[in-house]
Amino acid sequence: MKLRALQLALALAAIPCLAESGYVNILVEDAHQHPIPLVEIGIEKGASKLTKDDGRAQLPLASNITADDWISFQLVHSPPGKDLAIVSPWDNRIPVPSFADNPQNLIKIVVVQRGDRAALESGTILASLTAKINKANAPKAANAPPPDPKEALLAVARQYGLTADDIDTAIRAWGEKTTDPYEAGLAALYERNYPKATSALQDSLQQREQKFDADQKLVTQDQKAVADAAFFLGQSLFAQGRYRESVQAYQKCLNQRPDDSMTLNNLAVSLYAAADYAAAEPLYRHALALDEKAPNPNDSTVATDLRNLATLLQAKGDTAAAEPLFRRALAMDEKARDPDDTEVALDLSSMASLYRDKGDLAAAEPLYRRALAMDEKARGPDSSDVARDYNNLAMLLQDKGDFADAASLLRHALAIEEKALGPDHPFIAAELNNLAEVLKLSGDYAAAEPLYRRALAIHEKALGPDHPDVATNLNNLASLLQMKGDYAAAEPLYRRALAIDEKTLGPDHPTVAMDLNNLALLLKDEGKFADAAPLFVRALTIHQKALGPDHPLVASDLNNIASFLQDAGDLAEAEPLFRRALAIDEKALGPDHLSIARDLNNLAMLLRDKGDLAGAELLLRRALSMDEKILGPDHSTVAANLNNLGLLLQQQSDPAAAEPLFRRALAIDEKAVGPDHPSVATDLNNLAALLRDKGDLAAAQPLFQRALAIDEKALGPDHPSTIAIRGNVDDLQHRLATAHQ
Repeated sequence: MKLRALQLALALAAIPCLAESGYVNILVEDAHQHPIPLVEIGIEKGASKLTKDDGRAQLPLASNITADDWISFQLVHSPPGKDLAIVSPWDNRIPVPSFADNPQNLIKIVVVQRGDRAALESGTILASLTAKINKANAPKAANAPPPDPKEALLAVARQYGLTADDIDTAIRAWGEKTTDPYEAGLAALYERNYPKATSALQDSLQQREQKFDADQKLVTQDQKAVADAAFFLGQSLFAQGRYRESVQAYQKCLNQRPDDSMTLNNLAVSLYAAADYAAAEPLYRHALALDEKAPNPNDSTVATDLRNLATLLQAKGDTAAAEPLFRRALAMDEKARDPDDTEVALDLSSMASLYRDKGDLAAAEPLYRRALAMDEKARGPDSSDVARDYNNLAMLLQDKGDFADAASLLRHALAIEEKALGPDHPFIAAELNNLAEVLKLSGDYAAAEPLYRRALAIHEKALGPDHPDVATNLNNLASLLQMKGDYAAAEPLYRRALAIDEKTLGPDHPTVAMDLNNLALLLKDEGKFADAAPLFVRALTIHQKALGPDHPLVASDLNNIASFLQDAGDLAEAEPLFRRALAIDEKALGPDHLSIARDLNNLAMLLRDKGDLAGAELLLRRALSMDEKILGPDHSTVAANLNNLGLLLQQQSDPAAAEPLFRRALAIDEKAVGPDHPSVATDLNNLAALLRDKGDLAAAQPLFQRALAIDEKALGPDHPSTIAIRGNVDDLQHRLATAHQ
């Protein structure tokens, strides 16, 4: 969602009057309530008139404007010798009074002289400036970070001829002393003190709603007051991760501003974050239709609407419907904007994300790189947009198994954000999480853990202990501890993450399903099958309800349940679930996707356990071919496939065919993840076991010993993998001793 600030258009000529069916009475005054004559004030895309000596003007309305419609004002010309700008209403918008010919329904417009620092002494003006900045700082979409906070401040400073430092200092001082809950809420929202902002804005909204219900004389002003308080309350609740409550606030705003595309978008974004895709989609489509039908539609605004709708469809798994919308948004932005504009770069990144979801990494990478080059040129190498591009490209490189380059990009992004925002900003926590994830996948658990813990501490301090981002941090840290074999430390973290998301997002949110899966997989690893089973089933139920029965996340749930049944020995129940998961992914993702290769591997392992070794081999070879095609021949996932196929061939009594596969897997992993990664220990163990079974005990011994040393260092002496390899070492030593007797 892009929150669009209304610009103060300074037209070169008076706007022609449209057919009149009514009028509005305008009073233009300064911050001290002094009337300003000779201001040419107009209705956007409508008539304009000069104010009289008393600061008043009567503006005719177009025939299609009715009571309670919202109209926008613009300052067409300042009086001679002045350079004025509208400061209130803060967004230049007001609903048409219900009784346009009633003198009591007077619309007041406050203007200031550009560059007048004394204006910052007025609470009315500071409230308007803060509202403008807050609206521009709202996130563009549910799954995207908000814009650089400094940019909105600088834009407002330029608009009013003031310095950013002067405005910032004035807002903070005003926020400390104001006793008005709306003003206090705006100031707290500006300072990102969301708990304080939410509390104050809730009080303000309640007061304004009571006044609106009781007061019929100032209904227009009351209507706008309610809408504004509800809008910023929705923004603050969204920032806290309280998406369902944010929906309620934005709905109250929409009740006062029906058919307002900005509010529709904000409400849709909150519904999207709450995973209510069915309710969000018609709102996105309504906003798009309104913006497309608007007089002189803004192509950039329409492009943003298209991108938001496409992102929703992508989340639903409908990539076929999303792709043409992303392409149309890109074409419109390329036409409406400079070729290196950041919105164009965002379109490219969105397209790349779609390709990444489809498993087409080769198509995604040049788009991410092009977006990065554009933002570096337009914004400079140290902008937040460039940091975002580094993150996007790093995630793709992570998918490709290029952990070293991914970590390098993420360190650059972290340095940019720390320099711009300081070490304790929530954005920093996101960067730390991404870097820690790459380090974890590369096997550097010791380096990853303190980054995860620092990210958790930052989010707990900045967002509070019950924010969904805190739950994400807990899940990530727990995953690392689980990989290290520290199940006792991981379990309470998974349970706390689940509790947070259930409380904040609701029990039926897809993120809760992810939490359930994470906890269930840990419980399965711990051997707590009875505890794990209902969690797997509940996760599947949530995803089917939220996303439909044919979504790839449903396929993932089916794989989890089937693997659980397989481990429990119930192969007959597991097989149809594996096959259904494969069918879902083949339909949703096409014939060549990483998820399909995973499905094939899973089904092959089940066929192996059933004794259908020939059937298993066919599936494993297909999965290997698919991963080699998508990821290249030297990816660690390919090494895992080679290990699976090698073990199967060994089981088929074909060690001659298995050995080169094990050796190739070892060479790949040593290059891809480094010589001290636990995956290398697995490769060594598999190769050593084959040599042992061939009777080559002398060749097997150093491989087993090296595998044990790697796991003891990386995972610790009590990890299940370490214990298993130590058992192999002890067994080999016994065999060697027996052979020498």
